[in-house]
Amino acid sequence: MSRKGFFSKLVSSLKNSESAEQPAEGKFAPEEKLPLDEKFVSQFHEGGGHFIYCANEGDALAGLEQYAAEHNWPGLYISDDGLRNFENKLGLSITFNNDGQMPAVVSGCEALIAFNGGIMVHNHHTGGRKLSDLPEHHVIIAYTSQIVANLRDGMTSINLKYRENRPGNIAVIRAPLDQNVQMASADPNKDRNVFLVLIEDEV
Repeated sequence: MSRKGFFSKLVSSLKNSESAEQPAEGKFAPEEKLPLDEKFVSQFHEGGGHFIYCANEGDALAGLEQYAAEHNWPGLYISDDGLRNFENKLGLSITFNNDGQMPAVVSGCEALIAFNGGIMVHNHHTGGRKLSDLPEHHVIIAYTSQIVANLRDGMTSINLKYRENRPGNIAVIRAPLDQNVQMASADPNKDRNVFLVLIEDEV
């Protein structure tokens, strides 16, 4: 999935889709199928999710530090053991205990769902906690290779990866303006500010 100009292409695509007028014959034309990466970003963006694209981990760390500074976060709570190596690379105060002192949580995810712009996580990412027990600001570290077509593909990834230790509390994080989130009477995504750090990787 690695290719030059990925980020600029996505931004350009989003701007064009928002500003271009649909031609009169458009409703009769066959629906254009977007690549999975563009479809995911478009859906996530429409739901009010924020993201940065990073060519590598170094860019991701710098972007995360800048985002934290812009929001005056004193530090971050990392709930995902898979991200413990970030502790010594970030110029921020880090805790691995959800003691309520940090306004933002950082975690990984299982899959990015192109169909609805959702982000699949489970208890390995959230420290065994439910989404409602985590800080309202949620930073998610993900890679372009994790983009899948739909929820079924996300579940398949879990079943293949965790044959002996299948995770629990599987949930799909949706951006706060997503229609399904808005219509739900109670949804842990309603008050969750989602910021995705999307890192390009080789597959």
